[in-house]
Amino acid sequence: MFQHKYKFLFIALLAIYSFLNIIVLEGDRLFQAGLPYNYLFWTILGLTFAVWMSNWLIQKYLTRYWAKIHALIKQFVISIFSVLLISLISVETTELLLGDPFTLSRQNFLLTFAFTFRINLFLNTINAIFFFNRKYKEKELEAEKLKNINIGSQYERLNHQLNPHFLFNNLNALSTLMHDDLEKADLFLQKLSAIYRYISQNVNEELVSLEKEIHFLKDYVSLLEIRFKDSLLINISIDEEAEKCFIPPVVLQLLIENVVKHNFFTIEKPVKVEIINEGLNLKVSNTFQPKTEDVDSMGIGLQNISERYKFLDKSIEINKSKNSFEVIIPLIIV
Repeated sequence: MFQHKYKFLFIALLAIYSFLNIIVLEGDRLFQAGLPYNYLFWTILGLTFAVWMSNWLIQKYLTRYWAKIHALIKQFVISIFSVLLISLISVETTELLLGDPFTLSRQNFLLTFAFTFRINLFLNTINAIFFFNRKYKEKELEAEKLKNINIGSQYERLNHQLNPHFLFNNLNALSTLMHDDLEKADLFLQKLSAIYRYISQNVNEELVSLEKEIHFLKDYVSLLEIRFKDSLLINISIDEEAEKCFIPPVVLQLLIENVVKHNFFTIEKPVKVEIINEGLNLKVSNTFQPKTEDVDSMGIGLQNISERYKFLDKSIEINKSKNSFEVIIPLIIV
């Protein structure tokens, strides 16, 4: 506090207050006899300035020593000695300038010391408030940094879930195709490489444009067509304005993969998926044909998406009925 850029303004205001306190409220005197007002004001201003500047010097040069003692304690203890010296010099100065009854006497010294001590105590109290307020803000900033680091590491962990999960599922499909149709297996591998390249390049991004994500999704859908032919029907209808918005990367691919994972479908009974935008929301819905085996309804895909949106202070909406399953995800405007 003592190094504040407005310190001289604070000194002047405190001196004026102390002067008015003595004159108007008949507060404690500096000497046994009353000083003329002009001498009184300049004496108070000089004492206030001296106490402030002595504390400034202590804070700047002396509190760095004796590391085991708290800085505020060092500041206050050392300042008491400086106040004693200031009081002594003040009374000697008034004796030289004014003579009797403002000489260096025990009573005059104690009165001056009492005044400067109160000024010093007040300033050190305000300094303590400044000190703890600054420490509190530093702790808040440190806590925020730790929170961001923690969120970043969690987000990175969620992103890294995508790669092995995506690769594992499609390598199984590729293995099956290699036994049935080598030409399709080769085409599947080419598309898988292109899709995996996109995931590798964008999975660590917090957001990607919806236009970019839709382009990737169409490549992914063409890969699914190789695997499932006409048993999985996907319709994408997005406004041009909506494509300018952003979403976390690979979200739509995870939603489609979730449909594949939790539903059975054949050419005779296909699953229909529709992806449309409604204002600043993206709705992904599908006919609900759950597999007979017990499968976690959320799965890694929806959990991943839900947690990633939490980092953006957003939430997804899941609506489930007997014949349909719907996920609504918010679009992000940057």
